[in-house]
Amino acid sequence: MARWKRQGRNKKGFSPETSYRKRGVPVRARDLSALLTIAETATQSLDTEKILNDTLDKSLEILRFDVGLIRVLDAEARNMTVRVTRGLRSPNFFPPRNVSQEPTTLAIIFRTQEPYVTPDIRKDPIYKNRTLLREGVISAAHAPIMSKGRVLGTLTVGSRRYHKFAKKEINLLKAFGSQVGAALENAGLYDELRKGKTYIENLVENAGDAIISADMADRILTWNRGAEVTFNYGKDEAIGNSLAVLLPPGRLKELEEIRNKVRLTGVLRNLEVRRKRKDGTIIDVALAVSPIHDGTGTVIGFLHLAKDITEKMRYEHRLRELDKMKSDFVSNVSHELRTPLTSIKGSVDNMIDGITGPLNEKQNRYLTRIKSNADRLTRLINNILDLSRIEAGRIDLKPATLALVPLAQEVAESIRPAAAEKLISLEVVSPDADPTAWADRDKITQVLTNLIGNAVKFTPSHGKVRVAIQRNGAQWMKVSVTDTGPGIPSDETGKIFDRFYQIAPAEKQKARGTGLGLAISKTLVEMHGGKIWLESGTGAGSTFSFTLPARQPLESEATAG
Repeated sequence: MARWKRQGRNKKGFSPETSYRKRGVPVRARDLSALLTIAETATQSLDTEKILNDTLDKSLEILRFDVGLIRVLDAEARNMTVRVTRGLRSPNFFPPRNVSQEPTTLAIIFRTQEPYVTPDIRKDPIYKNRTLLREGVISAAHAPIMSKGRVLGTLTVGSRRYHKFAKKEINLLKAFGSQVGAALENAGLYDELRKGKTYIENLVENAGDAIISADMADRILTWNRGAEVTFNYGKDEAIGNSLAVLLPPGRLKELEEIRNKVRLTGVLRNLEVRRKRKDGTIIDVALAVSPIHDGTGTVIGFLHLAKDITEKMRYEHRLRELDKMKSDFVSNVSHELRTPLTSIKGSVDNMIDGITGPLNEKQNRYLTRIKSNADRLTRLINNILDLSRIEAGRIDLKPATLALVPLAQEVAESIRPAAAEKLISLEVVSPDADPTAWADRDKITQVLTNLIGNAVKFTPSHGKVRVAIQRNGAQWMKVSVTDTGPGIPSDETGKIFDRFYQIAPAEKQKARGTGLGLAISKTLVEMHGGKIWLESGTGAGSTFSFTLPARQPLESEATAG
């Protein structure tokens, strides 16, 4: 219900309601005309200021008041701010009002969502020291501006003469508030849409990459600054032209192929292609293409996002050349080292075996040390050569059905003497009967040798090393090597499979490695389609696990997840 006091009769015996009603049909027609005018403004204009001004003017004209103002809510600040005024001597004296600060007319309207009407504001304590009172206003009515059950503002009309408001006047004021509320809602939505559109347009226009839209005939529709920089065509030159101007000679069919792929897959990403600049220079481009749909879902064009990767490709090509030079150098040096090392090892073995004559204890100790370091150097050279062959793609797999438990036991036996020296328990276990994998025996032997050897090497005396083999789903076998060593810090686990990476500087390690065994193992496992990973923590030991296909995989089957 509107908050207004029951009106008495005037001196002539007529109440305002009766007086208002006796004006008859012309008055009603005028009221409807005013509502229609405001409704037309609301539906035909999205200009907030025009809507507010027209509404206030029409309200004052119909209700015949001389003072009016409209406040609009700032939802975030919860303040009502005066946007439009009429008939006020000092319109700037209306500061923003908080809708939660009671007792005020605004707070009451915001809470009740009903008009607040006072025939004589001089007698209403809410108006004490208020601006309307200082303006000489005597009678005032405030109606909420509503939309979708929310108060968006207030519409205020007033008179400097005493006026008793008729119910019909209040209802008309409420109707004006509802009309302007719907209009403000629409204008707000339009403004948000416009701002969003402008924001997106600015993003596209100022993007560093080329963003181009084209119709179904490959005719360019939009062309941003990134496209100007990438291809050297100005916007006026490009728009309306065909995308074919960007294609190198002999690649005209590429656009049709891209269109067909986009229609089939929806979006093309990371497509590396060659394109032509205005001056004829050929550049490398990373291209993404997506369809543009109309309101019915029909494809009406394509959006092309192109990034110039010419320098990146040039650097990558140079890096590949340098990497090949490095690999060739390492391979050549390794071969040159292995030849004399083989002779040294053979001679040392002959001397230790007594073929060249008897040895005293000191000579035997020195020769044994030479043999140990020669063996270590041989392993390092072999690992470097293996890695070089892997990087060059010169390693071929020869997979077959492979019994994993006997192979793991065979590798464990070859390492058991080293484990026995440190009193380390070494065992191979499996809950499955005769588990097999589809793998290359020599390559998996190398992986197991690396993992079990490392476990024994880095596990302290009286520790344990356990090799567990079990099924991992229907299509995979899992091999895990667990030790009771010092463990590996969590921040190191992501780098442990990198080439030449070691946990600590060599001078701080009691056991030394080459830093290549795990990198080689990772590559060999992945060549089988499997995965290798580490579970560890400082002081908690380590578990290296890898998966292998349990049977010969079909081409359509995925790799280990």
